[in-house]
Amino acid sequence: MTNAELSARLLSNVIAFKHLQRERGTLRHLGLPGVDAFCLPGHPELSRAQQAFFHDPGALRDALPALTDFYLRLDLPGWRVVLLPGDTEGRRVLEDAGFAPDAVRSDTLGLVLGDVPDAPPDIPLESSETQDEMVAINKRTWGQLGGQLDVWLRPPRLPVHTLVAKEAGVALACGMARYVGDTAGIYMVATVPEARGRGLAAQVMRGLHHQARSRGMTAAVLEATPEAKPLYQRLGYRDLGAWETWGRTSR
Repeated sequence: MTNAELSARLLSNVIAFKHLQRERGTLRHLGLPGVDAFCLPGHPELSRAQQAFFHDPGALRDALPALTDFYLRLDLPGWRVVLLPGDTEGRRVLEDAGFAPDAVRSDTLGLVLGDVPDAPPDIPLESSETQDEMVAINKRTWGQLGGQLDVWLRPPRLPVHTLVAKEAGVALACGMARYVGDTAGIYMVATVPEARGRGLAAQVMRGLHHQARSRGMTAAVLEATPEAKPLYQRLGYRDLGAWETWGRTSR
């Protein structure tokens, strides 16, 4: 499986994951042929929430007028388009339309599960039917941004697979997987501050991989912070390159 194929799988997974947020009432969505645009009205400062994704550069070119109108009607002139690594045609479309890359980049990684041995976790992990513990751990990790995570506490139940590492009944680390086709998208991997450095996130990842294999998944994909990227690479993930965000002033 090529890096480009893994990048395409990640794109589809991220869009599916954003639709989970939309179903809970926080995101708005505009669907056009080959293009999916999302936004969070009232929060123009959250640049990662005001993003359009595209599968085909020609579709993006055709959609640009409708995208501009969509975001302007919601008073969000600072919207962005996500550009995947190596997409020279998409880059040309954006440059021709007056877009330029900004400082927001996201490292992306992918793993073909069959390329690495199956290594189940060495510690017990609990499958969680609710997202209470996942939200609590991530809130402690992300501080003031944690309030945005409350969306995952709302019904209906999330169609995800969440694993939690505990000690004496206290949740210390977690992660979740969203399956799209035969690909597991990995999200919300975090460890509480006092338990870091003990390899708990790696154990959670191994558990998510083992579980994904048992359910017929062939690949795992994710976006990584710079701090977490080395962990994923030690687990066998390939560096797929950085997703760029391109923007222009729409007024």
